[in-house]
Amino acid sequence: MKLFFGKKEEKVIKLFSKHLEKVEEGVNLLTELVELYVTNDMEKSVDLSKQISNIESEADSLRRKTESEMYQGAFLPNFRGELLELIEAVDKVMNKTQTVSEILIFQKPKIPENFKPDFLEQSRLVKKTYKSLKKSIENVFENIEKSSEYIQKVELQEHEEDILEKDLIRRLFEIDSLELSEKLQLKDLFLQIGDIADRAEDASDKLEIIVLKRNIK
Repeated sequence: MKLFFGKKEEKVIKLFSKHLEKVEEGVNLLTELVELYVTNDMEKSVDLSKQISNIESEADSLRRKTESEMYQGAFLPNFRGELLELIEAVDKVMNKTQTVSEILIFQKPKIPENFKPDFLEQSRLVKKTYKSLKKSIENVFENIEKSSEYIQKVELQEHEEDILEKDLIRRLFEIDSLELSEKLQLKDLFLQIGDIADRAEDASDKLEIIVLKRNIK
């Protein structure tokens, strides 16, 4: 079932979609950055980090523009408030994405060779989690019943990422050859990347409330 809206609402939906796409662009670039970083290609990694920073600014601008349009009277007050919370939650995904890219470029943590495959997988799981979130939000306007399917995918993918994250940290503190400071630095990196998936799930939780309030099964 598709929800029907007027011209003001359609304008907001288009802006929100652009914001979702911009955040996806940033998350995708972070995955590329991680792939380059583990091969020690710092020059390209730095370039991607700068691109992510620019994308974060663009996403922030789109968020403000979307919110401004909402305050012009688009949507009923309750639904408007829910959507404002949702776009803020999505924007936090982009903020954390930028944070992770800066940790890699500014701190340059040394990742043990046997950790690199799982580190890459962690970033890919984060990317998958956000992709499902994006689809769940898009479907709330186009096919609200299908939105619930993607909400479930977000939860499953975030859980999968969480399991990997905990395993990485557990293994990390079993290594005798690393200094405690190095272990703590890597632990923070793994947690920060995991936070991107956590924030995607937070946004998904807000979306689930929107769906449930409309009695969609």
